[in-house]
Amino acid sequence: MHDNGRRRSPIVGVARESTSLLADIHDEDMIMLRTASLLAAVTGLLLSLPAAAALYRVGSGAGCTHTNVQSAINAAVASFEADEIRITQSQSYPQQALLIDQAQGGLILAGGFANCQSNAPTPGVRTVLDGNNVQPVLRILDSANVFLFDLDVQGGRANPSGGGIFAAGTGGEILSLSSTLVRGNQAVSGGGISIINTSAQSEPNAMQLLLFGNSAVSNNGADIGGGIQCTGATVMLFDNSHVSLNSTSGNGGGIHAKDCLLQIRSSGVNGAVLWGNNSGGSGGGIYLTGTDGLVDMYTIDPFFPARITTNSAVRGGGAAVTDGAQMYMYNANIENNTASAGGGGVLVVGSTQGDSRLRMQNLREGGPLAAVACADPEACNLVRGNRAIDDDDGERAPGAAVIVDAPVAYSAHASFAGTRIESNTGTSLSRHAGNFGQVLFDGALLVRNDASGVLLDAPGSANSLLLVASTIASNLFGQGRGVITGAGGCDPNDDVRGSYAWRSIIWQPSHPLIEASSALVSGCFRYLIGNDFSGLPASSERLLTDPVFTDINSADFRLSLGSAAIDFAPAASINSTRDAGPRVFDFDGRVNLFGPQDLGAYEFAIDRIFDDSFDGNGDE
Repeated sequence: MHDNGRRRSPIVGVARESTSLLADIHDEDMIMLRTASLLAAVTGLLLSLPAAAALYRVGSGAGCTHTNVQSAINAAVASFEADEIRITQSQSYPQQALLIDQAQGGLILAGGFANCQSNAPTPGVRTVLDGNNVQPVLRILDSANVFLFDLDVQGGRANPSGGGIFAAGTGGEILSLSSTLVRGNQAVSGGGISIINTSAQSEPNAMQLLLFGNSAVSNNGADIGGGIQCTGATVMLFDNSHVSLNSTSGNGGGIHAKDCLLQIRSSGVNGAVLWGNNSGGSGGGIYLTGTDGLVDMYTIDPFFPARITTNSAVRGGGAAVTDGAQMYMYNANIENNTASAGGGGVLVVGSTQGDSRLRMQNLREGGPLAAVACADPEACNLVRGNRAIDDDDGERAPGAAVIVDAPVAYSAHASFAGTRIESNTGTSLSRHAGNFGQVLFDGALLVRNDASGVLLDAPGSANSLLLVASTIASNLFGQGRGVITGAGGCDPNDDVRGSYAWRSIIWQPSHPLIEASSALVSGCFRYLIGNDFSGLPASSERLLTDPVFTDINSADFRLSLGSAAIDFAPAASINSTRDAGPRVFDFDGRVNLFGPQDLGAYEFAIDRIFDDSFDGNGDE
């Protein structure tokens, strides 16, 4: 993937410096290795969790060693080995303000036991630890690994951080939640959980928060980080864990993460991992900030794509990626989020601290080892149903799918590789704010969106909009408006400035291709089929003809056998495809006009070869 800092441009196939979004995708080899090492370490720790050196039972009645949780913690902390505290259902636990300080070895807090003589928890039962809206329910300071099982942490209140749970450490400690709820808590930051790495350690030596086995951080509130607030630590969501229905007056309705590593590999609730959260600022589902901030989110169940869904914010309804942070999504979806002031799906904001980046892709170009392909490829890698609209007055806002806000050169980037972008609503589908942004659609399918203005809005002369091997069709937008607004010029040998459309289909009758702020350069618009190329000279590289989709009324935008887009363009195998199949397939019997690559988001022959009904003669 890497070649001493140089790549081959997916536009023209020439070697060039790694300055653009296409060239400067994050160092995936290192990220994958780091992630695999961390996951292996965590898994090994959980599997090798030793039998407790001491077992304490909290409750009332026979067999109990303590009547309150804190006294059991104090006894366990004095031990230098792993200990277990079983918190039974034999009594209630109100006004909890628990402290685990400098514990040695590991410590397990396990709920769900009926009484102190029970040897196993009751399935589906959790023991409630209630803070009565007075203090944090649990504080963990510079302690060894702490594991929570079958607990319901609720009613905590903190000023400033961690209404339900506050955890701070100098590095390496693990706080693990399994089948545990953190709900109904309040704080200034981290209404549910606040985790802070207090040293300069970085992952995998940073403090770690792990959510397993149907754990949930839900219905919490804060000024920032309604569900979880993370600083310099690692957060991992596994199994069916989720962050939902939290709210903030500021940024990060679900999660606020500053310089944190997040691994989101949960199936959540039918795939919904970050859902129903609300932010009074930016990032309804998640707000990611800081140059050490990184999210890897991916699907692990082929039938339930991981989703950021039904969140809301002022900007960045689903997610906000800011101040040099990076977010990578593999076969994961951003769906049905709302932002009143723009960026219904996602907001990407750059700064002088570093380049902020969002990338969505399928697994054609690789991904984390645990990531899986979807049973239905069309169900994954979606930006769908997001809205940039103020529900109070019905006013639309820019960037139904994405806003890239780039006040500093090359400081904000968003790329969608093989992504289906559908049924989003706003004044535009994508929007560049500032003057140094870049948005890439590579093998993407942009269909059935609703914009009251232009579709792809990149007005600044220094912005870069790349439409490569993609399909645009059946969108509803401003009457007579262009598909694109942006610079008409570019450097055909580079992709850091200007507007590009290569190897693509733009079929939007009654709409011109571009409303250009400068003279159009023919070399920036090559190998196209469309309905209007006004301002460009006639060229055999640009055909004004119906692309002949399979069934546009049923939203099937694959190419039919009679399409002129088949075997039209020079080969560029680096281009993505919507269905994650190979990009270049030379279809037998078709004369290559300029090369064997099909235009648009799909390769025709690949679709038909794996279709049992195809007999090779083109009959449907």
